[in-house]
Amino acid sequence: MKLSTKPRYGLRILIQIALDNKDGKAAQGKSIAKKQEISEPYLEQIMIPLKNSGLVRTTRGCNGGYFLNKQPEEITVLDIIELFEGEFNLVDCVTDPKACSRRKNCYTINVWRKLASSFKGTAEKITLASILDEQKGASSEYVI
Repeated sequence: MKLSTKPRYGLRILIQIALDNKDGKAAQGKSIAKKQEISEPYLEQIMIPLKNSGLVRTTRGCNGGYFLNKQPEEITVLDIIELFEGEFNLVDCVTDPKACSRRKNCYTINVWRKLASSFKGTAEKITLASILDEQKGASSEYVI
């Protein structure tokens, strides 16, 4: 199982916006793209769902750009993953009874439920704020 680049880059973009917003300034798209080594067109593709979901807001004008629309403590890794990948489940049969004819007599369905629940529980506990706090004491060479 691999995540696509959208939730991975989405998380990096949100962290960069949080860092840039610390001084009350808007994060500029070109600057985010450069710092995160993401092409500007792909950055814009990722920004659309981030804005539509209410995680990010934009302002216009010479000092315009991107701002977090929620506090970093309110944005979880699970929010970002599910925004781009849909509801997290390891196998279809857990949420779709029609996905497998063996569902009623399946010995493994609870394994998949437990694993998905564990992952989701962990991803819900990791917030933008916790990621930023974790890096405060880290080397300045660390790259998000």
